[in-house]
Amino acid sequence: MKPEIDQIISCDEAAGATVDSAKKEADDLVVRAKQDADILQSELEARLDEVRKSEIASILEESQIQARETMAQAERYIQGLKDRVVLRKPRIIEDFISEALGDAWSPKGEL
Repeated sequence: MKPEIDQIISCDEAAGATVDSAKKEADDLVVRAKQDADILQSELEARLDEVRKSEIASILEESQIQARETMAQAERYIQGLKDRVVLRKPRIIEDFISEALGDAWSPKGEL
């Protein structure tokens, strides 16, 4: 009976060693998987930052183009107003003086 007990103890020790080895291997795999996940996450975050920067740059560029166009339109509009004032200035002055002086003033200098 002793040989059977020795064989059982030997098998039990071998099974324990196999379990310990499998547990260590599993722990190593978990550590490697975490490292791989961290690396992948870092790479993905870096890629996301690149995409964000390129998208933001594109949006900023488009905004600057639109701002320049708006400024050019505003400048053209202001210039148009200035041109109209220059063209109408004599008439505006005549109308103002006529309103102020009434019938006593004539635009041709006749009183």
